Amino acid sequence: MDTFEPMSVEEIKQLSFVFIVARGRSGTTLMQTILDANEGVILPIESRLIVHLKQKYFGVTSWTPALLDEFILDLYKDKKFSRYWSVDPLKLRSSIDALPIKELTFPVLCKLVYMSYPSPFPKGRITLLGDKNPIFSIFISELTEVFPEAKFIHLVRDYRDNISSNRKVFKRQSIAQLTQGWKAYNIFIEQIKKRDPKRFYTLKYEDLASNPAKFVPEICDFLGIQFNPAMFEFHTTMQQVKEEKYVVEITTVHPNIIKPINTEQVDKWKKVLSPADIELADFIAGDYAKQYGYIRETHTAKLSYRIRSVLALARIHLDFFVIRSYYKMPFWIRDSVGKFNAKLYAKFKISNYYNHADFRFKE
Repeated sequence: MDTFEPMSVEEIKQLSFVFIVARGRSGTTLMQTILDANEGVILPIESRLIVHLKQKYFGVTSWTPALLDEFILDLYKDKKFSRYWSVDPLKLRSSIDALPIKELTFPVLCKLVYMSYPSPFPKGRITLLGDKNPIFSIFISELTEVFPEAKFIHLVRDYRDNISSNRKVFKRQSIAQLTQGWKAYNIFIEQIKKRDPKRFYTLKYEDLASNPAKFVPEICDFLGIQFNPAMFEFHTTMQQVKEEKYVVEITTVHPNIIKPINTEQVDKWKKVLSPADIELADFIAGDYAKQYGYIRETHTAKLSYRIRSVLALARIHLDFFVIRSYYKMPFWIRDSVGKFNAKLYAKFKISNYYNHADFRFKE
């Protein structure tokens, strides 16, 4: 990792922040890697550390050494952070101690954590920090509380390709739930976007894949950073570090990050979805998807489709409720839930969408 010149609290406060939001499997990792390849940007692989820590620490106005120790211990309870970021806690604490304790705030501490990320790409003067995390799509209001000036890149992908990709990678089979998930995530983002559209940049994955020379510089302008052609060469660096543990794990889910930007994943749904799958997906998302330029192929309406659609939507709203509620709970409750789920998994190998929400059972 590059060694940065020490920054004052005021300089850290001036660092811009961007969040990449979308339904998962919409090109967020590709966009994260492209931006992280910019020498003025640090944009790590995803972690939920901001919403993970916000409930406990956002309101703190007076930090103490003991509380900072607790902050770091709680930070490493986020398993994606502890598993993938490879941040040395002693070095992190040293960078925190280099600043006046009376001037510390939760946003400043979060930025210090992001600046500690050992990006594989060479860095110069950092002006932008960021995160990509699909689940942040339902926490945009919370994120803007922490970073009021944050900007958002909203990625959208053809709902049928998104379904196909989620089905393949995460083994989720319900077409109705996958389609409602795609629709719900984008509706959630669009509703928030209406409040302040200038802080959002919406981009279709297909456009990014087919014409990066146009859209990547546009995104750089939107974010106020300088475009560098090296951003298109991210795959060269990723190939060089592909033996690293975190890269091995990520490339099993995102194999394209060691390839140049390409359109190989566009319109794959035409080969993998059955006519019945397409009919159901079109029924649920076809009309909504028109606003993004996606054209449905079928117009079949069946009572069974309507029932499956309603049930799937209820499940998606339950997912949102559980996840949002979880991160509003005090740490002692989350710690207790985590310990229980770890024992449940260790003894019975019981794993579901909820009890591995923060990856606590994976050690």
